[in-house]
Formats: sequence, C-alpha cells, structure tokens
Amino acid sequence: MDTQAADAVGTRKLRADAERNRLRIIDAARELFAERGLEVSLDDVAERAGVGVGTVYRRFTNRDELIVGVLAEHLTQVAEQARLALQDPDAWQAVVDVLTLVGTSMATDRGLAALIMRIDHEHPDIKSAKSILTGQLTQLYERAMEAGVLRPDLAPSDFFGIFTMLAALADVTQPSVPDAWRRFLELILDGVRATGRTTLSVPALTDEQILEIQCARRDAQR
Repeated sequence: MDTQAADAVGTRKLRADAERNRLRIIDAARELFAERGLEVSLDDVAERAGVGVGTVYRRFTNRDELIVGVLAEHLTQVAEQARLALQDPDAWQAVVDVLTLVGTSMATDRGLAALIMRIDHEHPDIKSAKSILTGQLTQLYERAMEAGVLRPDLAPSDFFGIFTMLAALADVTQPSVPDAWRRFLELILDGVRATGRTTLSVPALTDEQILEIQCARRDAQR
C-alpha cells in the first residue's frame, strides 16, 4: 500500500473512531439525563461513556452543546425510522409505525421532555434535524392522504399535538402504569383513521391505578 492510500485508510479509521466516541457520549448523556435530569457534568458523561474527559470536551465544550447534540441525534434517528416506514407499501401501517415509534421513545426516554423544554429550537443543528424529520412526516401524511386512510380534515400540524399528548401522558403514567400510553395511542389512531374501528388491546386504567398515579405525582412535587 502506498503512502497516500495508507493515509486515506488511517483518516477513515480516525473518523470512524471519532464517530463511535461521539455516539457513546450521546448515549451516555441520554441515560444520565433520564436518570438525574439535565444538571449532570461532562465529567459524569465521560465516566459513563468510558472515554476521557478531554474526548467529551473536544466534541462538546459545555453542557448546552451536549444537550443540542443529544436531541439532534434523537431527531435524526426518528427521521431515519420514518424514512424506513415510508418503504412499507401499506400507507396506514406506516402511520401506525411512526406514531408508535415516537410514543415509545417518549415513554421510555424520560429525559426527552426535559431536553425539548431546555433546547434552543433556533440552533442550526436542531433546525436542520427538525427540517429533515418534518420532511419525512410530510411525506408520510401526504401518502396516507392520497391513499384515503386518514380523515380528510386532519392537518400535518396535528402530529405535533398527538406527539405532545403522548409525551404528557407517558410522563404521568410511566412510574405506575408504564404501558398505559399505548391504549391512548390506539384511541388516537382510531380517531385519525378515515374508516374502520379497532378493538383496543390495552385495558382502561382502573380507579386504583388512577389514584396511584395521582399520589405518585403529588409525592414527587413535595
């Protein structure tokens, strides 16, 4: 191998190593944000990721930059899943898959809501990631409309409301009834579909569960 080719291979390896480290840092930060909130240090993130502190600071000079990196990566991953869903020839199933994906991420990653509240939505990285995701969701919506599987008065912006409702419900019910949000997702899907009705597979909350949820929220606010 000549020197130029060896340099090219070495450069690709360095880039691959750097990308792996970046993803390890982001994964570690997401875990810590979910566990402890957003007030974790970059040192904490480095320890969880198993990388040197200097490696973290080279990628993210402060916590706000790390928060941007974490949310941008999440939006990118959701956009990729939406792109894959669009390959399903069944337009309705693609809608179900994407809404379930978002609901699952909101329910299982408790730090996401805090990130969304804290983030600068005008940051170029966030705007870029949101633009890509919005493009995928718009394609999803337009294809489903053309197929006649969505109610005709549904607007693209309704997805924001649906995602917000699922996130809020998941946050309330997660400590006591982790899968409760799935029932309400089915209710939402049934409401946005043009035709047909389904039998909900997730049971309604019991009075005891509702009381448990209310008590848990009250105790958390003390």
